[in-house]
Amino acid sequence: MQLDYKILFIDDEGFDDYMGSFKDNLENYLKQKGFVLNGIEIKNEIELDRQISMDINYDLIFVDNRFNDKECGIEFIEKIRNAKIYSDIVLCTALSDIDLAKKINAETAYYGFYYIRKGTSLTQYAHELINFRLNKELDINVMRGIAMAEVAKFDTQILDILLLEDKYKSKILEKVKIKAKEKYEDTEKTEEIWRMISNPDTSTLYFDSSSRKDILHANVLKKIDILEKLYLEIRDNYYLEILKNRNKLAHKINPDLSNEEIIKLRKDIIKFREVFAKINKHFKITS
Repeated sequence: MQLDYKILFIDDEGFDDYMGSFKDNLENYLKQKGFVLNGIEIKNEIELDRQISMDINYDLIFVDNRFNDKECGIEFIEKIRNAKIYSDIVLCTALSDIDLAKKINAETAYYGFYYIRKGTSLTQYAHELINFRLNKELDINVMRGIAMAEVAKFDTQILDILLLEDKYKSKILEKVKIKAKEKYEDTEKTEEIWRMISNPDTSTLYFDSSSRKDILHANVLKKIDILEKLYLEIRDNYYLEILKNRNKLAHKINPDLSNEEIIKLRKDIIKFREVFAKINKHFKITS
């Protein structure tokens, strides 16, 4: 489970018809839960073959039963299962077809999917299915993993910006020395530490998330007028909304975070994704 909730929508009309409004509904529903919908549109068998050959990891899959007035839904589900994709699948139909229902009753145990008519029932069932999976999978350890992964991405993005210019080097080393209580005073050791700081795989040993945030907002964003709003967001909210709660998850066996606070944390992470995307755009860094 990640912050991005990946759903495969397989329908010959794609998002131009029913699946488009259905996708919008799920996008808003997931947003309320603190997730971002990654909705993938598949309109035909060729696109399906290409997609499942590249990626087998999905949180949920919706398959329309009829393609160009032919029943292809179950065939597509068979193809998905044969690709060793074990995500929940919902077969969607606009019709109440008794023969189809009999066929599904004979095959659903083998292929493992749900059969729901389009409309209010499908929307309600989709919400229930999402809730069931979230309640089952999103325990504190899963949220811990999400927070760690997302903050690690932020850390890398900050380091990429700070390494753009040599003038930030002295500020970083000064911060590191203060943290280490002047332990690394000699030049040779300082250069060794700098090599580790410059390497994304080892830099957090000396240059932690909080230190990076301090250098970024005080020495970079503060000095660029057009980034004032982003500077204020990092300065005032990044620690309180992200790092403080990430630290609780990292260092406490039973963090005192309610379900509402966990939902807010996911939403805050999504917000700071957008903040860092704007900062990266200014510095022309691709995250």
